[in-house]
Amino acid sequence: MGENRAEMLFMYLKGSLDETSVPELEKNLLDLIAGGTKQLIVDCSQLESINTAGLRMLMNISKRVLQVDGRLALHSPSAAARDTFERTGFAIMSRIYESREEAVAGVAASGLLSSLPSGAIDRQD
Repeated sequence: MGENRAEMLFMYLKGSLDETSVPELEKNLLDLIAGGTKQLIVDCSQLESINTAGLRMLMNISKRVLQVDGRLALHSPSAAARDTFERTGFAIMSRIYESREEAVAGVAASGLLSSLPSGAIDRQD
């Protein structure tokens, strides 16, 4: 996925989050966290579907990033993703933000960031 140069990482999820896509994505995210990424800001607007494997991976990543005093912030869910998040109760356990700006503000307000890092980077796969 390239060099991680900042604590905050913006990423976009596309397609399906399922048994096929989860293993590689989870490994990449865990590698980023191990490399120092603490704040994951994830755009879900292009998620077409998400199943239990995808939800489980998001919970695992959320737990892992919390262990390093970080945060996973999901935002802009597609209609399908929003339906899954609400139907499964995931939206109750993890705040889902309406926009990228709200997600960044939510992470900043949590006290986990003193300010937005000047080297924050965007990742788009």
